[in-house]
Amino acid sequence: MAAVVKSTKAGYDTISAQTCVNISELLTAGPGLAFEKLAPVFIDSNGAIRPATDDSTNELAFDGFAMSANDSDGGLPCTIKGLGLIMEWLEDSDAYTPGTRFYVGATNQLETTGTTPVAMAISDKEIIVIAPPGLRAAVA
Repeated sequence: MAAVVKSTKAGYDTISAQTCVNISELLTAGPGLAFEKLAPVFIDSNGAIRPATDDSTNELAFDGFAMSANDSDGGLPCTIKGLGLIMEWLEDSDAYTPGTRFYVGATNQLETTGTTPVAMAISDKEIIVIAPPGLRAAVA
């Protein structure tokens, strides 16, 4: 069974965003596309930010992590931070071996199983984003 990293439950805290890819102030997509702060997201063909498409859909789409939440109405400004972003896992019950890879999961959370990794553990409580913006992959 895959361990789930609850990034959409504010389980992460960004601790180093100085040298990461930063995509500023795009608008969030509309109804039915809500996401939490620090959720994995992507930019759609209309230039709006929406929840990342996960491995189980056979079509992965990922650009980074949202720095603010999106309500169900959309249209809110949001910044994405990506490649190079370091985040700290705040829940005491989970500790990951450095090198553990994380994938976008079915509920827009990070999981330890999948096809295309987007982040990797660098200590037992920290991950770094390893996928660049624009990651689009057909998942077999």
